[in-house]
Amino acid sequence: MSKEKDQFSVPDAELLTKLQALVSYSATPAVALRLGIIAGDNTSLGGLVGTFATKQGLMGNKNSITRTMTQDRDTARDAAVALARKFAPKWYYNNQPPATASDILSASLVAHADVRVSHEGAAIPLPTLGAASIAGHRFDVTVKDATGSEGKPVNIVFVRVRYFVVQAGTTKPVDPADYCKFTDNSKHPIVLTLPAGYAGLPIAIASCYVDAQGNEGPYSNVVDLNIS
Repeated sequence: MSKEKDQFSVPDAELLTKLQALVSYSATPAVALRLGIIAGDNTSLGGLVGTFATKQGLMGNKNSITRTMTQDRDTARDAAVALARKFAPKWYYNNQPPATASDILSASLVAHADVRVSHEGAAIPLPTLGAASIAGHRFDVTVKDATGSEGKPVNIVFVRVRYFVVQAGTTKPVDPADYCKFTDNSKHPIVLTLPAGYAGLPIAIASCYVDAQGNEGPYSNVVDLNIS
């Protein structure tokens, strides 16, 4: 198994079930259409998962397992996981239109992380966000702590700016933690640049602090603007 630790770092039998559910749900026509999942992406993942399933199926009789069989299974598993680690963020976490919490659970994925407010016994501060539209579909963003400082508070690694572009047929999530796009910044100035094709569309922007363990603190106020 890859040394990377994430939701796919689980025992092989559980992993196979998870990956098969991801492929199956992603292939559902209505889901693929709504989320914009490219059929070829899911077919590629399905092929690797199928190979993993075949190799895993040969491991049922412990008395007949050889070193080669184990190596083949591990190779097939790692290939499937490597692609799943790209597939899941692309189509379920960072995509637009966004996947719902129900989509993520139905695909056997881990739900968007809940907002974390504790770090080594201390609360992660609540920031205040300001944003101004500038030419070229860009925004100047400022994130300040309770003292009005733009510097990062103690134990904070990133300032995370999440945003949601409201396109036709989409609705802005109530919780900024569900905004499907984000950028991490270690210092100011923070400039958010959007594709030219988004010009004229509404955008919602919010921010939070992120600690060294990747925990998100509470989200700031939401600023609603139009993209220039």
